[in-house]
Amino acid sequence: MANRLADLIIDNSYKIYGGIVPKMPKLRKEYIKSGLKMTFESYMSVAFSSTVAAAILSFIVAFFVMHLFNVPLIKDLQGALILSVITALLVLVCAIAYPLTRVNNNKKEIDANLIYTVGYMSVLAAGGISIERVFERIIEVEPHKAIRDLALKFTTNIKMLGYDVVSSLKDIEARSASEIFSKLIVSINSISKTSGDMKNLLAFETKNLLSLKREQLKKRLSSMVALAELYVTAMVMAPITFIIMITLLSVLGGSTMSLSPVLQLNLIVFFGIPVICVVFILILDSALPKED
Repeated sequence: MANRLADLIIDNSYKIYGGIVPKMPKLRKEYIKSGLKMTFESYMSVAFSSTVAAAILSFIVAFFVMHLFNVPLIKDLQGALILSVITALLVLVCAIAYPLTRVNNNKKEIDANLIYTVGYMSVLAAGGISIERVFERIIEVEPHKAIRDLALKFTTNIKMLGYDVVSSLKDIEARSASEIFSKLIVSINSISKTSGDMKNLLAFETKNLLSLKREQLKKRLSSMVALAELYVTAMVMAPITFIIMITLLSVLGGSTMSLSPVLQLNLIVFFGIPVICVVFILILDSALPKED
């Protein structure tokens, strides 16, 4: 039932907005890397439909809510219109940002775990296994979805869509969110056209990725040291300093921004420190690799 409803929404949205979806080649290129199953035109059609629906719904709700509070009709219409425009813009921005966020997450996942995949590919190639069979084995054992989906796309292109190896490699190169993985695919494609010696190529790429991994770990360690120092300053020293200053000012009879010392201390303890903690969690989440 849910799938039928989703298909109905997609079909109707495409019928209405499919013909007016802008080209947007840069966004289309990034969308292909996101791994979403819908076509770019269908996705943007649904995004436009959602934007219009959100604008209409927010206008109606805002109009009736302000009407309940006896807001004058002109101001009621103005407020509802402004809220509907803001809601529509938020929905459209979120719809555009979602595939870009997926691309960024896929890039992190691939870059963090590609060394293990390429090492496994190198072992298989050393045994004389063809590139098609190598990707089939990756599908069977690869735990990371971003890499497994690209390998699955490669085999699907060959087995079901009639692509040859070169064309299928070019396709997954365009779909890869990772520049490192795209360069690897280009190298594999070049070798497949010439000598076909995957063993030496993948062994060489494995060594390069190991060196790159060491450099990334060194940079990440330096970043973590800097974040640790910043954390101590923001979470330990700063709150203690502000609490002492506010306490001394309260003893001397001073005030800040017309707020009582007790309220200021409560804001620091119950609002300021938790907000800083959340910010540091977000920073750490973005800094640490998506790696098992």
